[in-house]
Amino acid sequence: MKARLGPIALLAGLLSTPAVAQDPQLSQFYASPMYLNPALTGNTYQDRLQLNYRLQWAGIPPGFETYAVGWDHRAAQVNSGVGVMVMHDRAGSNGLSFTQASAAYSYEARIDRKRAMRGGLRLGYTQRSYDPDNFLFADQVIRDNASTSLESGLIERVSYFDVSAGGLYFTEAFWAGFSVNHLNRPDQSLQSDGEARLPMRTSVHLGHRIPLDGLSVGRSRTELTLAAHYKAQGKWDQLDVGGYLHLEQVSFGLWYRGLPGIKAYAPGYPNDDAVILMAGFETDRQWTFIYCYDITVSWLARSSGGAHELSVRYEWPRRTKNRKAKIVPCPKF
Repeated sequence: MKARLGPIALLAGLLSTPAVAQDPQLSQFYASPMYLNPALTGNTYQDRLQLNYRLQWAGIPPGFETYAVGWDHRAAQVNSGVGVMVMHDRAGSNGLSFTQASAAYSYEARIDRKRAMRGGLRLGYTQRSYDPDNFLFADQVIRDNASTSLESGLIERVSYFDVSAGGLYFTEAFWAGFSVNHLNRPDQSLQSDGEARLPMRTSVHLGHRIPLDGLSVGRSRTELTLAAHYKAQGKWDQLDVGGYLHLEQVSFGLWYRGLPGIKAYAPGYPNDDAVILMAGFETDRQWTFIYCYDITVSWLARSSGGAHELSVRYEWPRRTKNRKAKIVPCPKF
């Protein structure tokens, strides 16, 4: 998936028939499980509070900002997970933004003691808007930079329902999942007589945990996790591939995002986005803090300033050392 379109291009897509807008992406994709895949709702011991913040293209103020907060609960008695999430995204200085509130449900079916499958559904309500005072329309330029536009039929705010679903297969050490967002392809047009259907976003993600201290998965305190995440929306697609090393309470990760040599959107514009550095720390009181920095390697490298991303997670009740990891669906940072 291309990093992001600029605010003018995004508005142009919303005001015309073809929809070209894209969803925000998170480098720490597993740190927002309900956004990645509703089947991951409740993939914890019991309760989890998750906070995410991303500032993309900080070198082009004010950049693109994304905020998310979510809570989910694992009801082991009924093999289910439930959760709620709120996400807000603002694109640049032109006021193009959206806020979504959603609820998610997942169900787990055991194949045997060490293998299981999960399915999930997320229902959201989204409000998308823009600030017309920050845009310059063609008719204003023609009329010697007039202060207001004569464009008719523009809507400053539009709301719609959104449906997403996903599935997951996992063992103690391996997982593979998929999700499809915007199944109902809601109309996000900001023009009263126009239509701009939001393209479906597809995600495929998998990973493998490798103990490095000779202990079994779930008991190991030193693990290497390898993972990949492919996502596609409209004509844009990208692949995140990399891994992270978990040492007791500290984690370090290295990722690459792009599809260089495989696909280019136009001559001279290869699908080559970023190298991602990650570091995390888990406290004795079940708090986890993770920071990552995207080093832009595309043609925007000189001016974009990369991207900063922070996630904070709190889980309760406190985990005990004799708990088996097999009771908790992978994956997690």
